Amino acid sequence: MIVGTAGHVDHGKTALVKALTGVDTDRLAEEKRRGITIDLGYAYTGDLGFIDVPGHERFVHTMLAGASGIDTALLVVALPEGIRPQTREHLQILSLLGIEQGVVALTKADLAADRIPDVTAALRALLAETPLSGAAMIPVSALTGQGIEALRGALLGSVGRDRDVGGYPRLAVDRVFTLPGAGLIVTGTLVAGQIAVEDRLVLSPRGLELRVRGLHAQNKPASSAVAGQRVALNITGSRLSKDVVARGDWVLHPDIHAPTAALDARIVLLAEAARALRHDTQVHLHLGAAHVMARVSLLDRERLEPGQAAPVRLVLQQPIGALARDRIVLRDTGATCTIGGGVVLDPFPPGRGRRTPVRLAQLRALEMSGSADALRGLLAVSPGWTDGAMFMRARNVREADRAGVIASVPGVAAGGLILSPAALDGVRDAVLGALAAHHRGSPELPGLHPGRLRLAVADRPPVAGFAGVLEALLGEGAIALDGPWFRLPGHCVILSAQDERLWLTVRPLIAAERFRPPRVRDMATALKVPEAAMRVTLKRLMRMGQVLEIAPDHFFLRETVAEMAAIAAAAVDADGWLTAAMFRDRLDNGRKVAIQILEYFDKAGVTVRSGDARRMRTDRLGLFGPAGDGR
Repeated sequence: MIVGTAGHVDHGKTALVKALTGVDTDRLAEEKRRGITIDLGYAYTGDLGFIDVPGHERFVHTMLAGASGIDTALLVVALPEGIRPQTREHLQILSLLGIEQGVVALTKADLAADRIPDVTAALRALLAETPLSGAAMIPVSALTGQGIEALRGALLGSVGRDRDVGGYPRLAVDRVFTLPGAGLIVTGTLVAGQIAVEDRLVLSPRGLELRVRGLHAQNKPASSAVAGQRVALNITGSRLSKDVVARGDWVLHPDIHAPTAALDARIVLLAEAARALRHDTQVHLHLGAAHVMARVSLLDRERLEPGQAAPVRLVLQQPIGALARDRIVLRDTGATCTIGGGVVLDPFPPGRGRRTPVRLAQLRALEMSGSADALRGLLAVSPGWTDGAMFMRARNVREADRAGVIASVPGVAAGGLILSPAALDGVRDAVLGALAAHHRGSPELPGLHPGRLRLAVADRPPVAGFAGVLEALLGEGAIALDGPWFRLPGHCVILSAQDERLWLTVRPLIAAERFRPPRVRDMATALKVPEAAMRVTLKRLMRMGQVLEIAPDHFFLRETVAEMAAIAAAAVDADGWLTAAMFRDRLDNGRKVAIQILEYFDKAGVTVRSGDARRMRTDRLGLFGPAGDGR
């Protein structure tokens, strides 16, 4: 369990930690000279780890870096002075960080024992509306030892807060240094998951890969550490050095490395705040051990009065690591006082529609603490689906656990989306309705492209997600695929008798020289058919998906185009480039026709041209349906 000190400057926090542990946490020369704590200090005894924080108002930002990782607060109040400004501010910070366990130490009891009743009464009134309202208050003296054992017992009786042991590992870096013979060391509180020696992790937000060479948990050598422990990691990496690691960084699993420059959160403005919070106010934001400047956009009002809570968008001056349910603390523009704080709801918010009723309903759903509950609430509001990978990353759900979360909601995973069953039914109905209407209005056409179908769905799912939904509908037989067109299973395009007879004679001509078929005029002449009639029939066949017009009046069989796309993909060089000459040689065709085919692929998005060469879009190779067999 991690215990963090809190309280006004010179109230005896460091001396009290030394009395409990035997360790002087003031390690800096300036701290010794000035007699106050400036930076975070650490000490351990048995199962308890202590983070000693500065009490001076100028170092509240440092206090916040340490307080974010604690389980239990040790609120220190000197009896001679009683409640002071940083007593109040530190208490506010503890409440904003959701720290509900704590013990109050009434220090310097050897100097002012007569003030115990008055200070105790004042503290009871101060704590009455906070999570520490029932905290034990123990008079102590670090000098004489009075009350030290009672304080130790009260701390050991505290219950540490729940930690996300099952998620991916996240360690909030609050100190970095080097040791001779060991190298680079980072320390911090492991807020989620587990870390073991030889783990391959990432320094975020910089994205530098690292390996754990060794670790200490609770100041003892160990092979692994679990969430809730103070951890020191000996790390190594090709691009790592002391200069590139800073307080506020995270050491975490690659799957949750996703720096963000915007957060949607629910915040409360402290009742003691001097003024209302207006839209676009600049604030100091503290999350984990990170400290950045941010602008607050109120989402459901124009001003937030003291004591009120509201959803907000926080736009950061620089990206940080953040996940849902992370606690944040806000200080005013001049960093002179704490004004509020709250909890991150969505670390990866959408760029548009931040103030719409739909978005506000989504944020209310995301206030649920449990991943399954939040997902259930999110799928219950419009549009009824969400990006699966983004939601699971924000909630730090491991890959192996995601299917279980979805099943418990219940939800349906398709193409990267998670949908409610009702939303999936809605998409299915929209797709089937659009196809039925299209078939009624254009019975001579084979069906619709995915892009046209997507336009028929309310709220328009993301392209990749919609493709996954179509794949699911194909799998259940609700729709069928005819080349690049989707259709209802019962729909069948039938040519007129005249067109059918002409197609039976035209197809062999196109297939005979499949990579260089004759043009419309040549086929019309060969079959003694009017050129205009031949062109009309081929255009109709193109709408049916039988042929594709690569260049004006130059029609290829659809399966031949698919075959040529596969040939182009196989012809790229070792660096992934394709030239017209390489493609021409593979087709054993003329350069002019080869270039026309490649330009058609460019327009279709199958190739991407750069100068005289092209790269293949292998994800688009199925655009033309299955390839022909070469006959």
